Amino acid sequence: MDNKKLLRRSYQKKFDILKNAIIDRPPQGWLKTIREFLGMTTTQLAKKLDITQPRIVNLEKNEKNTKISTMERIADALNCDFVYAFVPRENIDNILYNQAKKKALKILNKVNTNMGLENQLSNNQDLLEDLIKDLLDDNIARIWDEE
Repeated sequence: MDNKKLLRRSYQKKFDILKNAIIDRPPQGWLKTIREFLGMTTTQLAKKLDITQPRIVNLEKNEKNTKISTMERIADALNCDFVYAFVPRENIDNILYNQAKKKALKILNKVNTNMGLENQLSNNQDLLEDLIKDLLDDNIARIWDEE
């Protein structure tokens, strides 16, 4: 097994743990929620960050559009860690397999069409699985090509 596969599987375990730990964003946003939990006013937070109070109000209203570096600064001022991650919705190996299968079916359907085989190749499960394995083992980036 190559290093990328080992690393991917190692991270999959971390993703699974993280997925179970994710909590929904509060309706008013994290910034305002934590600030209020700490009993801090927008003026007090603004002072800590050396920005204006209206800017804090604007940041709280537009939290989703705030730069990551700004969120990190605010989190630090609130004595918090800012956590940022992409968490795959499903197992990465499944994502790769499903994409490779889509690609393999396109390839086989193209061959069927060119050879007038009426989908004989894409209906051959062993051939399909072999092609999927080849796509995943060779140059995995190929499975994302749109051609």
